[in-house]
Amino acid sequence: MFGRANNLVRLLTFVCEKHFEGATAEIKEYNIAVQALGRPHDFDPQTDTIVRVTAHALRKRLDDYYRTAGAEHAVRICLPPGGYVPKFTHKSDIESELPHLKLDGGDTAPLSNGGLYHEDSLQEFRPDQPVPPLLISPPNAGNGENAASGSVKNVRSRIRIFSTVTILAVASCALFGWYWWSRTAKDRDLSRTRAAAVPMNPAGSPVRALVGNSSSSYIDRAGSTWGSDRFCSGGDKFSIPGHVIQGTEDPELFSAGRRGIFQCNYPVPPGTYEVHLLFAETSGFQEGSRNGQFSINGGPTISFDVADDAAGDDVATTKVFTDVSPGADGMIHVNFITPESFLNAVEILPGTPHRMLPVRIVVGHSSYRDSKGNDWTRDRYFFGGRLSSFAGDLANVPDSRLYEWHRFGHIHYIIPVAAGEKYTLRLYFLERWFGLRNGGFGGVGSRVFDLSCNGSMLLKNFDIFREAGNGPLVKSFAHIEPTAQGKIELYFIPGVNYPSISAIEVIPE
Repeated sequence: MFGRANNLVRLLTFVCEKHFEGATAEIKEYNIAVQALGRPHDFDPQTDTIVRVTAHALRKRLDDYYRTAGAEHAVRICLPPGGYVPKFTHKSDIESELPHLKLDGGDTAPLSNGGLYHEDSLQEFRPDQPVPPLLISPPNAGNGENAASGSVKNVRSRIRIFSTVTILAVASCALFGWYWWSRTAKDRDLSRTRAAAVPMNPAGSPVRALVGNSSSSYIDRAGSTWGSDRFCSGGDKFSIPGHVIQGTEDPELFSAGRRGIFQCNYPVPPGTYEVHLLFAETSGFQEGSRNGQFSINGGPTISFDVADDAAGDDVATTKVFTDVSPGADGMIHVNFITPESFLNAVEILPGTPHRMLPVRIVVGHSSYRDSKGNDWTRDRYFFGGRLSSFAGDLANVPDSRLYEWHRFGHIHYIIPVAAGEKYTLRLYFLERWFGLRNGGFGGVGSRVFDLSCNGSMLLKNFDIFREAGNGPLVKSFAHIEPTAQGKIELYFIPGVNYPSISAIEVIPE
């Protein structure tokens, strides 16, 4: 029950060890956050609720444990509300104080007569059930009129008691039924009201939404608008402005979010969609320190360590899910189900059944639509390198915008894709520095580099000029399988001078 809940284990271990060391004065929110949960020394409990969220989840987990697997444990650990100092109780002491109460009896509570009842016992009792034998047992045998009279009175008294109990039971059932019906009706009305209050995006329109930032929208470097957080509820909001995030030109998308147990419901028209969930571990947790869990539309639970997926903290990462359709209520539901979970932003794109949308990236500061109507987004998912533009004449180069800029230097790209598919990778090159375009300076052998993809070498001693001179060059590689994390990782390794790339295309096969 506690094996994979790392933060719960850390918090419980920390407070118990301090208790046995006699150092309960050190059991404070700040110490728990920094010493047990790996928060930085500038931890601020006003903006980071990790300790309170974890303690709440731990109390519930302990309660569940002692109702099930730990029901027979002689000593029990309790974390009283309002503090973090643990309390240890003996089962025998509890039983001696409440001898009628079975500690392993599930959700039970004492009645006034010392018996036990389950919360649903009134619902289970029905007037059409056979009358309990105790209530219709024959009168005590007796001699004479007094005995008979006493017996009749006893029977009448028992009948009155039974009638009263029956009436109370019927009334209770009726009252419970009315309450349940009215509550359900209110929930239905509330759901309809919320659905009506949240505007639905037109068919074919992407949904881009921030999580945790409910004050304003954001326009990213590609010109796309990300709406404020109006689709999520529950959990706790957090904000870390000004944080340096690698792997993105839009760190603002990762500067806020929600953590804990929460739900996001996005209204969309019927159809097939591709869901992108955006994360960056900005709280100082290293790999293996925080394992969140979530599901989409009630599907399988997905365990996810953001720092592990991104290969470090303060690094942007994206998870891609295809073949997502709205539920019967017209919503795409994303539920986060553990206190360690968090999310920064969500992108929902009209998708293609059974395959991912193509990824097309063009180096430079603006997006582009090519002669075939394909949309290319501005440079993203890159690490390292610098940009340079080409001022020469590209009039004779088809779709010349794909070659106007290049990224050069120590470069690698980590491109998120849907796991379980194969892809065709196309790389677009143009030698813009060596050769005729630079007055004949340099030539073959002036720029040589290697290229690996997911650990396999795709290009060895690759020389753009040797293969294409100063013309455009497209290299294509089929049947590329993503990593276990759903990534295509490209590493450009310098040989002679720096590697160069102008555009990247990933096409699902």
